[in-house]
Amino acid sequence: MAVNPTTDPAAAQHMAQAAQAAAAAEAARQAAEALRAQQQGGQK
Repeated sequence: MAVNPTTDPAAAQHMAQAAQAAAAAEAARQAAEALRAQQQGGQK
């Protein structure tokens, strides 16, 4: 990466926000999978 987060606070903040968004997306995906599995288990 061209920018150095240690010298560029805006870049560091952007990276932190991107990491947060990725973690939120992963949590949502896991929740959707758990819900789907629960619904399939209830139907059987």
